[in-house]
Amino acid sequence: MQVILLDKNKALVSLWKKGLESFKYVSFHTGTLEDLPREMLGTNAAVVSPGNSFGFLGGGFDLAIQSFFGGKDFEKFFKKQIGQFYKPVGEATIVDLDHWARNGIRYIVHIPTVVAPTRKIFDAERPIETGYQLVFNAMWSALVHTPKEVESLIVPGLGTGYLGVPEAVCSKSMVFALKMFSAGKIMSVELRNVLIMHFLGFRYEGFFPATYKEECAKLGIDLDKLKHFDVCEHPVTNLLPNGHLSI
Repeated sequence: MQVILLDKNKALVSLWKKGLESFKYVSFHTGTLEDLPREMLGTNAAVVSPGNSFGFLGGGFDLAIQSFFGGKDFEKFFKKQIGQFYKPVGEATIVDLDHWARNGIRYIVHIPTVVAPTRKIFDAERPIETGYQLVFNAMWSALVHTPKEVESLIVPGLGTGYLGVPEAVCSKSMVFALKMFSAGKIMSVELRNVLIMHFLGFRYEGFFPATYKEECAKLGIDLDKLKHFDVCEHPVTNLLPNGHLSI
């Protein structure tokens, strides 16, 4: 699956490119959904809707989705498809667009990043809980739940609009999620879980497999850097194998 990272924010796109420059299956677009080149999408694409828990498409990237697919009539269809009930933050709902499909985009992956847009969520005093975790969880949920037949997944900057997540926090979290998702080709699920725990600030050794140190040694992951990792201070390369990941 090709992942297309899309945003009008040039600084964010630049950070994505820096973190994922060697990833063959990730491409970038500085612009809007409307001006995304058709040839980038293939015939079976999906787009992430990182909106609210009730499916309203009235602001930010969700408003762009609403406009792209058909305005208020499309919003009514969309809300009906997701059931109109409350969806917890981070929960993925797949919407088949049926006759509303356009330019090869057949699905919307709805993943709320906020219950309702009543206030800025990011708090500089609590950056892990209000930034890194929020963005990583949304990105991870999108990657895990996107239908297998999807050829291209379009993802905007997560949380950088009304929620106030800084570009550096957003980029770091999305980059790490993409690298962990792709790492299944070279490392066990158990080790990926250990690395994710460290990134999110939950270093609980009771959940570490007995073989994780041996696997880290084989991959060239520095155990001391792993043990002392702080997502606010250290680069994600401290959690990655020698040579990092360039799948």
